[in-house]
Amino acid sequence: MDNELFQHVTTKDFVEYGFEPEFIGRLPVRVVCLDLDADDLFKIMKFSEGSLLHQYERAFRAYGIDISFDDEALRLIAEAAAVEKTGARGLLTVFEKLFRDYKYYLAGSGLSQLRVTVELVREPKRVLDRLMAEGEKQEARMLEDAARRFAEAFGKEHGVEIVFDDSALRRLVERAQAERMNMNDLCAHLFKDYQFGLSLVNKNTGRTKFVLGAEAVDAPDRCLSELVVQSYYPGTANAKS
Repeated sequence: MDNELFQHVTTKDFVEYGFEPEFIGRLPVRVVCLDLDADDLFKIMKFSEGSLLHQYERAFRAYGIDISFDDEALRLIAEAAAVEKTGARGLLTVFEKLFRDYKYYLAGSGLSQLRVTVELVREPKRVLDRLMAEGEKQEARMLEDAARRFAEAFGKEHGVEIVFDDSALRRLVERAQAERMNMNDLCAHLFKDYQFGLSLVNKNTGRTKFVLGAEAVDAPDRCLSELVVQSYYPGTANAKS
């Protein structure tokens, strides 16, 4: 009702209200600002040049995550922002409340895609917990692949083949995650002497393939020492082959 009345306000009304005529004369153009409704806020998100969507896309991309938004989810966000009654700034309030934990917990989680759905807007914590679990599994797979690539490169470079069994892969993943190390760096550190030791074993026995278990990850020097000793004294306890 007030907005409708304001549209008909004249210079005389301002003067009678108490403004100096000289001041009002310096305001030749007067605009009545209407409240932004949910549809307005939706359009601001979708089509404005400085949209929060673009800002959050850049923010999550810095963490290695591509974020996308369903229109239905954006309409829910717009409705929540309209309740704030603070115009377009209400969008920032809703976005920060919705994505604060996502930016904190998903960074470095291994997750590469984030789709903002109606479910995420309505139940952000439950969806975040599920994404964290998925991210851990995805990161574990990536780390396992990196360990296999290290083993493959080791064989090509040194002429002796190493293979990590399932127990070794699990321990490597656990250590890489716990110590926040790149898998290649971790393997290079753990097995830095293996090219020399295994080459010696190969020279003594002709053996070219070595299957390493969890014990090689937990105590790499001891494991290598046992392999070398066994190559000189075949009667000792058999290692994996």
